[in-house]
Amino acid sequence: MTDFDSPSQFFDIEGGPRIHYTQNGNPAGPLLICLHGLGGSLATFVPLLPHLPSDKYNIVSVDFEGFGKTALVSEQLSVQNYVEDLALFVTHLQSSSPTGAACSESPIIIIGHSLGSIVALHYTAQYPCKVSGLGLLGVGRSASHIAVAKQRMLRLAERVKDEGIESAATLAMSTNFAAGEDNEDGRREFVRREVLASDPKAYAMVCETTVSLEHVDPDFARIKCPVVFISGQGDVISPPGKAREISYLLSGKTVVEVVRGGHQPILSDLHGTADALAELFRMVKT
Repeated sequence: MTDFDSPSQFFDIEGGPRIHYTQNGNPAGPLLICLHGLGGSLATFVPLLPHLPSDKYNIVSVDFEGFGKTALVSEQLSVQNYVEDLALFVTHLQSSSPTGAACSESPIIIIGHSLGSIVALHYTAQYPCKVSGLGLLGVGRSASHIAVAKQRMLRLAERVKDEGIESAATLAMSTNFAAGEDNEDGRREFVRREVLASDPKAYAMVCETTVSLEHVDPDFARIKCPVVFISGQGDVISPPGKAREISYLLSGKTVVEVVRGGHQPILSDLHGTADALAELFRMVKT
């Protein structure tokens, strides 16, 4: 067992899901929350953990409802559902911290990938004083007003309903990586396994909710903390231009870092991703 092999823990939300998570680093430190993307799980962040400041932060990786080891219990899923679950979870973690009240007053850092970045942005816009920094990988935003993107996601949801989660897993092996990107370390198979482990109903619902008319962008101007965007140079899902576009809408200091690969920067360019996040930790006020 390495220092970053940590046991599963669970947090029960009354009337909601049983959230699966792991903790690494300094249990008395401020929270650093890691939120995965569509079809992912907290395993997304395992390669990154040794590169995070574990001596300072209480690093908590989370499985969204319907993904990883957090079972689907809700009839409907939405970005706002995930934000509300995150708010309850953060309150629980801070109230049970060894430092007690001091931790409850400490703002958190969130690292979010794709769907996780969307949830992170919404959470921060709703609770701007509770977040000290954001690291956003393959950042996303509402696509309800973009006909092509909406059609693509709705079609994917229908395929999963009709053909099963295997269709999404096979597609992710290509769309999550840059054209011509190698597979020497089995990164494509890793993504396939992650998607296959997703609840098909949850996967389809998230595809639909991210392009629904109810899903609108947060009030970006309310986000004043430092934000580092990390984009793969060959990302066809969230190209670097999207990160720059969102960065202009925020009120705090932002940096856009372009790394090798596509929509899975941790897998495609671990060291480039770690270096970009190191810049975030330098920017965050302590």
